[in-house]
Amino acid sequence: MEVKVYIKGKKEPLIYKGDRIDVLDFKIDNIDYKQIRYFNFKKGISKSEFVQKDIIKKIVEERE
Repeated sequence: MEVKVYIKGKKEPLIYKGDRIDVLDFKIDNIDYKQIRYFNFKKGISKSEFVQKDIIKKIVEERE
């Protein structure tokens, strides 16, 4: 599974790959974020990243 997050002002998207990917809405100090959690069960990797919601142009999910 792969998720591409297109950011304002950048040509190339942020790319997240994993066996499972969750995109959640999150709010910290009245600022809206998208939390991207991605898991790779084979390698035992689990990571999370916050992207400020107002700089995101679009999010595209691709299944393999």
